[in-house]
Amino acid sequence: MMAINHSQTFKRIINMKRNIIYIIMLFLAVIVSNSCTKYELGNPLPSTYADFSETISNESYAPCEVTFTNKSINATGYLWNFGNGLTSTEENPTAQYATPGLYTVTLTCTAPNDLHYNQVVKSKVINIKDITAGFTQVLYYTTRTTGPGSVYFVVLNDEAPLLQEFEPTDYMTRPYGIAVDTVNSKVYVTDYSVQCIYRFDADGKNPLRILDASVPGQEIVGDAEGIFIHEGKIYWGRSGGIYRANLDGSSAEAYITTGIEYPLDMSFNAGTGKIYLANDKDANSGGIFEVNIDGSGYTEIVPDVDGTGIEVDFKNGVIYIAGYASEGTLITEFGIYSCKLDGSNLAKIGDYGAKATWGMALDLKRDKLFWAFKNSNSNPDGKIVRSNLDGSSPEDWIVDINPVAMTAAWVKL
Repeated sequence: MMAINHSQTFKRIINMKRNIIYIIMLFLAVIVSNSCTKYELGNPLPSTYADFSETISNESYAPCEVTFTNKSINATGYLWNFGNGLTSTEENPTAQYATPGLYTVTLTCTAPNDLHYNQVVKSKVINIKDITAGFTQVLYYTTRTTGPGSVYFVVLNDEAPLLQEFEPTDYMTRPYGIAVDTVNSKVYVTDYSVQCIYRFDADGKNPLRILDASVPGQEIVGDAEGIFIHEGKIYWGRSGGIYRANLDGSSAEAYITTGIEYPLDMSFNAGTGKIYLANDKDANSGGIFEVNIDGSGYTEIVPDVDGTGIEVDFKNGVIYIAGYASEGTLITEFGIYSCKLDGSNLAKIGDYGAKATWGMALDLKRDKLFWAFKNSNSNPDGKIVRSNLDGSSPEDWIVDINPVAMTAAWVKL
């Protein structure tokens, strides 16, 4: 009987297991090798990633312009859908939004490869805000009488005008300028004769003199007339140029005094930073001018004319002028005139009374133009006329008053 060599048997078993494990590992390596794509061999290809940011003009209030900055990685083409019915293939496009709302903007990139971890689509919702939300459209106007002058407001709607008078001031005689601070719901009125600037709440309450030429140190207010508000400042026109101060009247200073004589009325375009003004022709050279808010680019648009009031429709590119007859100029008879922003196409579109008109205003929701009609300086024998924007279909909107300055604004009452 043969003796069993247990040591040799054990070695054979160990070798057999090693061979089996080797065969299994070789089989698995073949399977893995066959399942790999070419992208997993060598350096991996870069992936595509869609991304963008946006900058919105006009503090995101409609109408506004949105500038998109493309931050995508490894893309060869772009398709934008702005959510307003328009598209673009530009890399860094701009889009116009005329109405408020939530818009889904989608950027789809073209990738140079088909990697499964490409992210070629980026969507984002942008909020175009409604500047009128929570606001009321109001027409403000001042009056001049034999006694103290007054300020009134009328809510603009489709009903008959309902006049609401401001609280009386200590004394106001010739309130020839008016402007609304829509951010803080305040109304500012300049008085040419008393030489002061008043501030009211938007509903006409809490009158306050914030600048008074009779107060030492405040003489700079002078014979103020045209006025507007911009970025926490009031700007007013008086003899010598354009002056400004903080909203409470502090830090008053001469602002633009080179070349400008006496702005009787002004309109400001916050979008372009341009001031449009009617220059006095009683003691000065007259004319309708534009000037940048920094004082540069002072240009005469309509030469020499005697314009006592000005209103600008920046949406449609139209200047409205209350023209006082001045022989030898383009305005030879009293009336309301319109022209383009460059002064071309000057034409008379309406009439006013025997006395010069300071006040004009626009209701662009209903496409209406308002202007003051005065027969005398102080008797309540005038009216506010309302017409279409081209002056057609004029109507006596408010009668038996003596209106002077005028403006319309969306404001929280």
